Amino acid sequence: METVRAFIGCTLDLGATRKVQELSRATRALADAAGWDVRWVPAPNLHFTLRFLGDIDQGLIEPVAEAMRSAAKATPTLLVGVGGLASFPDRDSPKVLYADVSRGHEGLAKLAERLETALGAIGFPKADRPFVGHMTLGRVRSSRGGLGTITPPATDCGVGTVAAVTLYRSDLFSKGAEYIALARAPLGTDG
Repeated sequence: METVRAFIGCTLDLGATRKVQELSRATRALADAAGWDVRWVPAPNLHFTLRFLGDIDQGLIEPVAEAMRSAAKATPTLLVGVGGLASFPDRDSPKVLYADVSRGHEGLAKLAERLETALGAIGFPKADRPFVGHMTLGRVRSSRGGLGTITPPATDCGVGTVAAVTLYRSDLFSKGAEYIALARAPLGTDG
């Protein structure tokens, strides 16, 4: 059986996403000036990952989409604030740069929990790590100094709306990942 690399994610409305793009551009300018080597996430790929699925059989796409629709139906539209530049695993040795969730993390976490339950019902094991709401901006290949050396003065991106969840296929290429939507489910509706 053929497999696809997949994850379930959600995006902010266009206005809020543009503000996150501005944060990413400002951070990139500072990182470039400081001699950092970062693979930046292209603007169309900015999202919150709710559940990484890994390589799944193509035959599971529809059951996963149905589980996603079930979780989405039980979740109202979310207001999510993004503000602050943060990094994994820590500020001193950043490997992943991300925009932090400043408001609405509880709603995203509840949606991720509903997805976890719905996916468990069709045989998926629990996620390897707890949910942390964040929007990845870039992956650090090498850095000079901690996160404080590249943090722009203005990092508040305001509040945006999350109105749907999407099941994505993630194709990896040397230039980065390409995401293809396989299924989408509006929040709070029958989809």
